[in-house]
Amino acid sequence: MKTVKSWKNQFGLMLGGLSILALSACATTTQAPLQANVVETIPAPIPAPVAVTPQTLRAARLDATLNKFVDAGYLPGVSVMVYEDGAESYYGQAGYRDREAQIPIARTDVGRYYSMTKPIVGVGLMMLYEDGKFALDDPIAKYLPEYANLQVFSAQNEDGSLVLVDPNRPVTIRDLMRHTAGLTYGKFSNTPVDMEYRKAMILQPEDTLAEFSEKIGKLPLLVQPGTQWIYSVGVDVQGRLIEVLSGQTLGEYLEDNIFTPLGMSHTGFVVKDEDKDKFGPAYVVDMSTDAPVLIRLTDENSPKITQGILYKIDSSFLDKQKLESGGGGLVSSIDDYAQFAEMLVKGGENKGTRFLKTETLDMMRQDHLGEIDNGALDDSMGFGLDFAVKLRQIEDPKSMPVPNGSYYWGGLAGTFFWIDPSNEQFVVVHMQFINPVDPTIRNMIAAAVYGE
Repeated sequence: MKTVKSWKNQFGLMLGGLSILALSACATTTQAPLQANVVETIPAPIPAPVAVTPQTLRAARLDATLNKFVDAGYLPGVSVMVYEDGAESYYGQAGYRDREAQIPIARTDVGRYYSMTKPIVGVGLMMLYEDGKFALDDPIAKYLPEYANLQVFSAQNEDGSLVLVDPNRPVTIRDLMRHTAGLTYGKFSNTPVDMEYRKAMILQPEDTLAEFSEKIGKLPLLVQPGTQWIYSVGVDVQGRLIEVLSGQTLGEYLEDNIFTPLGMSHTGFVVKDEDKDKFGPAYVVDMSTDAPVLIRLTDENSPKITQGILYKIDSSFLDKQKLESGGGGLVSSIDDYAQFAEMLVKGGENKGTRFLKTETLDMMRQDHLGEIDNGALDDSMGFGLDFAVKLRQIEDPKSMPVPNGSYYWGGLAGTFFWIDPSNEQFVVVHMQFINPVDPTIRNMIAAAVYGE
């Protein structure tokens, strides 16, 4: 195709030819007229300019952020979904599900969602609350008698034995949901009580939730109930409570009451056969070298590298386990978890089903700590019922830069989400990168969403 300039040149030649033809006609009538060699051309189309909007600017920021992580070798792959005003407004991805095989990450991938199981279990328990099955300040021993004789750690003798005292009050269901029960995890700290958890071999895949709960009921509390936020196995105890109150296993209850109604067909306590080709490896990063080195985790090296995880990184999810961990056992996908998050944004309703009353959900996303020591949480955070809550903005690089009133949680393999009621928005992030302490990734993604 000729350019606009060549078209103008051709048009000039045509006019010149017509002038010569007119002069010749005056000179003689016998000379044949000249024929101008005219070729029609069309100017090249100019594409319409792309509108610069807050959404396009945000997309550019997020794309750049995701690619930065992957290009630097810090992450194998990551995907992000943003939903607002009743629709998905952004989806982006970078990197690989399987770095060694060069299989790109995709929104159909199924991964380990670990502690993002906790908000789902919390919603499931509060559905039973709405059915009148319990009150928040009921002692857990009312339904789980193995907790009737709990003792509280006070000191440690020189011979290593523990000095125990009676609790000031019973542990309540509210305590379980806001992590103030005095329970701990057994794998993130080295307190004398955490060491007792390890000796008792809690959270073993061959135990049922009932057997797990019996073990916990024999162990001391780390602190007095209601005095401090301590991240704990409290949501696994909630899972057992759901079983007792509903008469179903935890997996059956969640499937019937949450997963099936929401269309979460890739979510459960084991990877489904049809999803096994979508389930990739998990990684950690070695930052002790000059450049980041990603290490692919296996069943053999995961307990060592992840500092105390008591289950295997692959077979715990690929093979059906007896233990259905309410605190960290689910696999899911970014689209599946988005269905759950959309239900939260919509005030407890999605897919034509009402899961919770709006006032119940509002109660869950309010701070329930008040003046209670918030422990390892940063000073911007409170804690509701199985959700962290953003209370205030502070100058702290560890503090997640989301609007006040947002509620959220994440998982050990890097997955995380938050709900921003002020903007009727949620964000879900999928990755498979074991990173239990460094908040840089989630904070940079949040900053990109909101404009930095």
